[in-house]
Amino acid sequence: MSVFNLRLESVRRKSGGRIHLTPKVPRSGPVTTLCGQTLAAASYVAVEQDADCTNCKRRSMDPSRISGAFFAQEEGSQLLQLSLEQARARRPAGKAAPSSSKPIVRVLPPQAPAVPDRIGELYTNGFKAAGEGLWRSQAGVLVRMRKQGREWRFAELVFDGSIVATRQDGGMKLRAGDVEVRPTQDGFEVRVRRT
Repeated sequence: MSVFNLRLESVRRKSGGRIHLTPKVPRSGPVTTLCGQTLAAASYVAVEQDADCTNCKRRSMDPSRISGAFFAQEEGSQLLQLSLEQARARRPAGKAAPSSSKPIVRVLPPQAPAVPDRIGELYTNGFKAAGEGLWRSQAGVLVRMRKQGREWRFAELVFDGSIVATRQDGGMKLRAGDVEVRPTQDGFEVRVRRT
């Protein structure tokens, strides 16, 4: 999992006032702070003091705001460069990050949403999502689920191979590849067969 350590720079108006945070203090031109203020060219100066702007400090803890600020200042390439440098020089476990009084922002990649154990009549263990309401087993069995109200219901099974149908009390049990569809009191139960 990739994590970026970004250092924010401090800036203050030449006339005084609050110390703000920004991804990079430019050599010339205006600068936009994390709290959304735009300081005109030649009206600010870079400082080595900690920020005291409450909004800047709060927003410095939000990875999406930091990422947006870097790209807004066309410093997005710095995020990519930091990622490459980190990949090349993976620190051995146990080494502490360098300490600094300025906030360090960790930008994490989005995590894939967790798949629940069950979606309506489908037990997802052994299946992989193959589209909206479509699931595929390891043997290539496709199971289509349809949403009826708030509940996902079994709609269709597709398999290029033999299918065994067995009459049972209250319905029909189907076996296709590694998937089994069994009738229940209020519908069906679809799952990968246990071997």
